[in-house]
Amino acid sequence: MKRAIVLAVFCLGLVGIAMMNNARGVARSVATGGASAVDAKKKPISDLAWLVGGVWTADASKMGDGMKRIETRYVWSDNSAFIRFTTHFVSDKGTAKTYDGNFFWEPEKSQLAMWYMDYANEIVQGPVAISGETTKLSFHATDFAGKPADMQVEVLRKTNDKYQWTLEEKVGDTWKQLATLEYVRTAE
Repeated sequence: MKRAIVLAVFCLGLVGIAMMNNARGVARSVATGGASAVDAKKKPISDLAWLVGGVWTADASKMGDGMKRIETRYVWSDNSAFIRFTTHFVSDKGTAKTYDGNFFWEPEKSQLAMWYMDYANEIVQGPVAISGETTKLSFHATDFAGKPADMQVEVLRKTNDKYQWTLEEKVGDTWKQLATLEYVRTAE
């Protein structure tokens, strides 16, 4: 009887594994490095896969106040359904864990989107549009003067390990550039 129960549990486990491996959209382990491979034909989020891995660093020393650099990390979620990102501001005083968010596919709107929460618990969200080497994030957030504003970030991919990040605020009918940084990827 005990042997029959063990065999039944084992068989159910095998059936479960087989079902998971045959499920549509399941990420499969890549033989090299244990990273997740994402089927680009099935998941639009794959258009942002080039960001994943390493540490993206921008020189922030010109910002003053002892700022040294900004570090952003992009990693796949455990199920490879979205990309998580974290942004840390590194200064003479230490590291401030400033932003934590996600890029994801929004099926109801048939578009990529993002949301993140900052250190003060403000949630920012909006659509993500990709055109060639440019990724545009549009959102409503608090500007540098502490006022609510329409904003956008353009990420211009220069190489697989370098991008230009530009923040703009809508002023009247035009967009005013607030900041531009160049990010370079290095190994973790």
